[in-house]
Amino acid sequence: MAAVQGFWFRQAYRIEDRDFDQRVRSALRAAGQRLIQFNANPNRLTLRPIERLEANYYTVQINDIINPAVLEAFLKQEFDRHDVRTSFEYGVYDCVKSQIQYGGFVCHTPGCDSSSAVRYRFPQVAGPNYYFGVYFPEKRNYLLGQLDLLTFSTTALGVVVLFFAYALWVIFRQKRLSELQSDFVNTLTHEFKTPLSTILISSEMLARPDPSPEPEATRRRQSYAALLRTEANRLKTQVDTVLQTARLPRSSEGLKLERVDVHELCQQLAESLRPTLQARGGQLTLTLNAEKSVIQADRMHLTNVLYNLADNALKYTEALPHLTVSTDNKPRTLRIRLTDNGIGIPEKYRKPIFDKFYRVPTGDVHNVKGFGLGLYYVRTLVEAHGGRVSVESTLGQGSRFTLDFPLK
Repeated sequence: MAAVQGFWFRQAYRIEDRDFDQRVRSALRAAGQRLIQFNANPNRLTLRPIERLEANYYTVQINDIINPAVLEAFLKQEFDRHDVRTSFEYGVYDCVKSQIQYGGFVCHTPGCDSSSAVRYRFPQVAGPNYYFGVYFPEKRNYLLGQLDLLTFSTTALGVVVLFFAYALWVIFRQKRLSELQSDFVNTLTHEFKTPLSTILISSEMLARPDPSPEPEATRRRQSYAALLRTEANRLKTQVDTVLQTARLPRSSEGLKLERVDVHELCQQLAESLRPTLQARGGQLTLTLNAEKSVIQADRMHLTNVLYNLADNALKYTEALPHLTVSTDNKPRTLRIRLTDNGIGIPEKYRKPIFDKFYRVPTGDVHNVKGFGLGLYYVRTLVEAHGGRVSVESTLGQGSRFTLDFPLK
């Protein structure tokens, strides 16, 4: 509908422009004839006396000297008679000096004066004849003014279309957020239900009387107690993850900033991951090349950021995990990169992976646990530190996350 309205508006503007051109040509022809009569010269206008060189610039050739004052009076009268009520400037070509001289500015807009003139630089026309040029600086506004009703309706329609498009964008965005939150609640319910079920079963087994003093019974009760402890810790970790995300600082005001050596944190990360990597036959390589590795940061949150990225890398690596953590300096920036050899991220999912609750679709397979909060946590904390996070990935070969922090 907007396209149709735009088409008809363009057509109406063209018709109005054609009508304006015809009225201007008639007025200029009449003014030229009156000028010849005023000079009492039997010559006539040339065969093609009126030329439209630009959208709002016309020239009229006359084989006689042109008096600017007389020309201005004739132009005013003829433009009024032909209903061309818009401001104009005019210039006269002087054959003796071989240049066009600026004539003046005639204003039809209420409240304007000669200071409103554009002082158009009239281009010269080839040929030896005397001629004058007329320039309409307000032509576009004048034509739009003739289309007031159509302009208003087109503008109103444009506003309506914009609001409609915005409303659709909000609706689809809310729908997507609703789906993400629904997925999050379903995942949360599933993740809580599993350890709770295990805890309930284990507690029931422990509650049963077992008078047997045999070592096997004791070992069984100890295994149930260990299972209770493991599942309780797992449940606590999941609750802490959700609560931690709910209390995320959105700016540096919520951070406990101090001088933090990133190289020290990277080495601590390597030590913490050593048992897990050894168990899976993997390795972590540190390439710490940054000469300036100290930044103002919240030590706890920055540590969590690095652990979240490493944990994600391990979760989404099916082969023997090989992680590389590297640092270097860019102008006034400390860059940290974590590279893995995991399954990679399809291109269309690389941007939304940092959104809250978002998880890359895997169909009906849910072999990797999580709430879609890890990378959201990473992005929020990095941006709260005044930094930036980005990801590069090749499907089936791995991913590389880049963190840039300002050096102060």
